[in-house]
Order: sequence, then structure tokens, then C-alpha cells
Amino acid sequence: MYLSSLLLINFRNYCRQEISFHPGINVLSGGNAQGKTSFLEAIYYLSASRSFRAARESEMVRLGSDFFYLQGNFLIREGRCLAEIGYRRPHHLQIKLNGKLFKRSDYIHKHPVVVFSPDDLFLIKEGPSVRRRFLDMESSRLKPLYYSRLRDYYRALRQRNQLLKEHRGGPFSDFSILDPWEQTLVKVGSWIVKERIQLLEDLENLAKNHFSRLTGGLERLSLGYISTINFGGEREQIERSFKEQLSKARSAEFRKGSTLVGPHLDDFAFLINGLDARKFASQGQQRSAVLALKMGEADLFNSSGDERAILLLDDVFSEFDESRRRHILQFISERDDQSFITTAVPLPDFKRYQAKKTYFFTVSGGKIKID
Repeated sequence: MYLSSLLLINFRNYCRQEISFHPGINVLSGGNAQGKTSFLEAIYYLSASRSFRAARESEMVRLGSDFFYLQGNFLIREGRCLAEIGYRRPHHLQIKLNGKLFKRSDYIHKHPVVVFSPDDLFLIKEGPSVRRRFLDMESSRLKPLYYSRLRDYYRALRQRNQLLKEHRGGPFSDFSILDPWEQTLVKVGSWIVKERIQLLEDLENLAKNHFSRLTGGLERLSLGYISTINFGGEREQIERSFKEQLSKARSAEFRKGSTLVGPHLDDFAFLINGLDARKFASQGQQRSAVLALKMGEADLFNSSGDERAILLLDDVFSEFDESRRRHILQFISERDDQSFITTAVPLPDFKRYQAKKTYFFTVSGGKIKID
């Protein structure tokens, strides 16, 4: 799969831009704050119907406008696919594929895409909610059923929390009122935990090889799931553990008015040589760990679905030393898939790797020109 062309209207600092791409490597160079990252964001959003930067669509609307529109032609195995996403303030979002309306839940997995940007360091540096969002987003894009199960879980969680809040702090003896929501919470929540663990295992198996090459074989990367329930064994065992933990936590939950056990509180850790990277790794080690994770993610998409993943690398070359840059270049050159790379620094050794498969563009003031 590759993106052959893209049209942006009123997206970030782009008024109107239409441009075609190479199915191999596309390099966009330019100074800071010219629109390079916004351009990658547009590709990611059109592919996944989510932004890797913004929490709300309104943040992506060009200043002075009340809407944005993205249109792209994807070349997939079945032929050409026209994707369109439009947003109008305050909350109107419309997604189309070949003229047919799609729900986000049915669209999110259609066009695999992986992005690495400097902000991805937050995966290590920030709190558990950032890492849970990563697990949920990537699981939803790899397996459509995950997205619907996740919505079912949070629907049951909201109902259960509402009951806990209504009876917060008071005497309460009839716990059966929680049963319908607990059954969904346990069944669906255990399924979610199992899927997350499988995703982490798959990512670890792929990412650790990239990390070893990035570090010259001197360091070892692993990923560890952290849960409020015992997640060892099969799903039935996880369900039993989940139910037991809920039962033990009920008194405390009624005091606090919220559910204190479940995947909505879980986390995972990056471990370098067995040590928590958040606490003990340098910034360079953390950056290499996240890059290795994203490389593994691209490999996982390619091995899991019918379509090959588009790779987006946002200003990564200025963040790494020469040996790590060489590995990134080699990784890109070995892929048969489409890549987009932004850079604010010269890449003197890039053409030596892929001179025949590369398009070069210049980005300035929200305008893109092919070199």
C-alpha cells in the first residue's frame, strides 16, 4: 500500500496544498515551524482518523477557518482507494472511502501507518495513560474487534462508577446492584488484558532486534505489562483473578466512588538491561528504545495484515548520532514500503542508500515544492 497523492485544505498552516508522492522514500526538508510535522500529521490522520499530536479535531483547523478537509489516493492490493475526511466546527466529522460513509470504528484499521516523532519520548517519560492510549490505539488498528470491546468496557465502567458515586460514603449492603456491570467488566476487561499482553510480546520480539542494532549489541530491550490483576495464565484465570480483586476492593471503592481494579489502570514499562528506562535510562537510551518500538510496530503491521504500513519519521536524524542514523537509513532502505521523512538538517549520506527511490521536497510557510 502507498499514498499516491494528498490534498489538504485548511489543515494547520496549509490553506490549500495538493501533491503527489513516490511509492518509495519521500524526504521533506525545511526550517522549523514551516509545516513539516503538520504534513505528516495530515497523512497519519487520513490513514488512521486520529492525530499523533492533537486530542481534538478543532486543534487542526487552520486559523481563521471553521473546517478542514483531507483527500488522498491510496494504492492498495484491490486497486485505487479514495479516502476523504472532513471536519467542521464544533463536532461534525465525516469519513468516506470511495464515496461511502464510514464510522471511525470501521475505518481505523484500513490504512496501516506508523509514526515516530520527538514527542514519542512521552511514551517513557509520561504517566500510564499515555502508554495505555498507545496500547489501545495500536490494538484497535491491528484488530478491529478490539475497538468495539474497548468501548463496551468503558461503557460498563462508567455505569459501575456512577453507582459507586451514588452510594459513596454511605452504608451499603446490596452489592448485587453491581453484578450486571461487573460481569461485562470482568469478561471484556480480561479479553482486553490478554490482547494487550499479546501485543507487547509481539512488539518486544520485533523491537529488541532493532534496539540491539541501534546500540551495537551492547544493550537489551524488553517490555513488561503492569496490571492491577494477576494476568498470568489463560483468559479464564485472568477472569477469576479480576473477579476476586473486585470483590476485595468493594469497600474501598464505595468509599472513593470509583473502580480501583481493571485494565483502565494498567501500564507497561520499557526495560533496558532489566532496569526501568523511565528511572534509569539516559535520554539517548530512551529515544533509541522508542524508535526500536516503532520499527517493530512497522514490522508487526506488515506481518499481520494484507497491506504494508506507511512509515512516517519526523525529524529523527537530528536526534541521533552517526551510528544510529546509519541504522535508521538501512532500515528504511531495506523496506519495500513507502516512507516519509522530515528533516531540518542536511542528510549527506542519504542518497548513497536510496538514490533511485527517493523524492525530495522543500517545505516553507505551509507550501510544499518538489525538488
